Amino acid sequence: MKFADLHLHTRYSDGSYTPEELVREAARQGFAAIAVTDHDTLDAVPESRRAGGEFAIEVIAGVEITCRVETQEVHMLGFLFGETWKDQSLRAVLDHSKRVREQRIAQFVVKFNELGIPLTLQDVQELSNAGTVGRPHVAMALQKRGFVKSVEEAFERFLKRGKPAFVERYRMTAGEAIGHIKRAGGVAVLAHPALNRVDAQIPNLVEQGLDGLEVWHSRQSPAQSESYLKLAERLGLLATGGSDCHGTVRGEPLLGSVKIPYDRVEALRERVGQTK
Repeated sequence: MKFADLHLHTRYSDGSYTPEELVREAARQGFAAIAVTDHDTLDAVPESRRAGGEFAIEVIAGVEITCRVETQEVHMLGFLFGETWKDQSLRAVLDHSKRVREQRIAQFVVKFNELGIPLTLQDVQELSNAGTVGRPHVAMALQKRGFVKSVEEAFERFLKRGKPAFVERYRMTAGEAIGHIKRAGGVAVLAHPALNRVDAQIPNLVEQGLDGLEVWHSRQSPAQSESYLKLAERLGLLATGGSDCHGTVRGEPLLGSVKIPYDRVEALRERVGQTK
């Protein structure tokens, strides 16, 4: 039986693996297919696909778009088959999101300086030498400089909403994210719904074009997965799954913790009329 992991990150966002390292490890573990879904960027796709050819594993172009339902932050996975990931309109949207992230990082640095903590923009940028930056990079920079003992402490003391260094950021609506993905020819899937707390709004997202739910996830319990599978079936949604692996950035590697049957990949491809 063939398996897939459809939620993986590289150094092009907040993962620790290079695309080649990620693909090689997935191949070593016997996966037939993976999706590379970095935050708000498709920049890892070319390297990942080349590595897929080298290690004989299918690499699906993907992205994880930060968006919101009302004021609640959610993440929307987009799976792009064939060459649809090259869509210029989608790339322009993601480039804007990347600029917003960079502006937010500068604001974080100002906040820390006001708190008497001499963090610099260079400290953060040095920990993201490939792609988009985010709060995890700020937390890692704080740990590296010795201002906190761990990434977790950085979030708890400074970076979570309501903490002294938190900076709000612009987020498109989930409906807008769905629209951008689908206009590019992709499939839109709500990531880790148990972490989003927007279950009551999922039927509304279906009306806006949502294609699927991430039913299986490393931070969702078996009972939650069973519940979301039933919800997906009731609403006519595709069911996907992934580890959300960030390599060794957040502790133990998660690659291999979630394996979904390959026929779930085929169902995604069928949704957009693609054949392998």
